[in-house]
Amino acid sequence: APTESERKVEAVTKLRYMQFREQQSSTCSLGFRIEAMKFRGIPPVTDLKRVKNTDDVSDTMALFLGSHEDVRQRIVARLQEIRNKLDQSHYFKKHEVIGSSILILYDDTKVGAWLIDFAKTRPVPDGCILNHRSPWSPGNHEEGFLFGLDNLIRVLENVKTTTTENAVPSSKPLALKS
Repeated sequence: APTESERKVEAVTKLRYMQFREQQSSTCSLGFRIEAMKFRGIPPVTDLKRVKNTDDVSDTMALFLGSHEDVRQRIVARLQEIRNKLDQSHYFKKHEVIGSSILILYDDTKVGAWLIDFAKTRPVPDGCILNHRSPWSPGNHEEGFLFGLDNLIRVLENVKTTTTENAVPSSKPLALKS
């Protein structure tokens, strides 16, 4: 909620706005939020701001995956591969990654997950090494990228796909924001 001084000037700082927005989604608890889903033949689903806890995210991912257990397994494997490469990257340990996303796509024949949106990636001061799992505090440059990726993998490992093909067609992109 706005502070008394914010009410007086009818404004909030960008930091306070972003913190408020993150508290309304799964960003604070899980380190990521689902921005959008797209299913073949229907407009994108973007009203996902209230997908807040593990159960909400799991239910949303189950809807996205439908009965495609093989797709779930391949996405988990791809995300684990990305995490392993980031864990070993010297570049990643010396750069903060703000506002990036993971794009997950699949259709009848292909499955993929990619890191996108690196416009706000910045080197950290000399001597600073990031683990990308520690909580953010002013000046520490930790943005929680791996914290979010670890949680996304954990949620996906536990998603129960449906046993019969549901009415939602395949060919689905999903956008996740870290």
